[in-house]
Amino acid sequence: MLKKDIRLQVLKELREIPHAIRKEYNIDIQNQLFASQEWKQAKHIGITLSRYPEVDTEAIIKQAWEEGKSVSIPYSTTDRKLYFYLYKPDTKLDLSKFGLLEPTVKTHPQPKEAIDLLIVPGVVFNQSGYRIGFGGGYYDRYLKDYNGKTISLAYPLQIKNEVDRLIEGHDVPIGKIFLAAK
Repeated sequence: MLKKDIRLQVLKELREIPHAIRKEYNIDIQNQLFASQEWKQAKHIGITLSRYPEVDTEAIIKQAWEEGKSVSIPYSTTDRKLYFYLYKPDTKLDLSKFGLLEPTVKTHPQPKEAIDLLIVPGVVFNQSGYRIGFGGGYYDRYLKDYNGKTISLAYPLQIKNEVDRLIEGHDVPIGKIFLAAK
């Protein structure tokens, strides 16, 4: 199976998760995250504004703000680079060509060393933290010289052994995956 095939298969499966179960999964993942040392020690979180059918990040961002943490969201350039910009409740956003909400004003990217916890999106993962994302390799390039903690958030069906044979030399594993209980 190719990366694009497993990506499409898992995205289809994600869309089929009933709303009530998805809600339970999101709460379970949030509880795990908020109880973790990675979260408790972090002062500055890098995270995407999720879109369906991904794990919902809205409550996570709100919790970070309530705890006085800084939040940055990504912007992807046409040359496949990723930059993170400070995100606050009043930040103006634009819809990217990928359907992601990104900051409108992009004048002061956050240095990588300022973000001490990066929540990395993905479509499918293996047990070792390798992931298949949405394509393009943006996060793998960003992670190559990122030294902070990395985590991903996933539903049970997103863990697949098939990822093991699809790992490439440029792939960078995630430090920890918070997985919703089945």
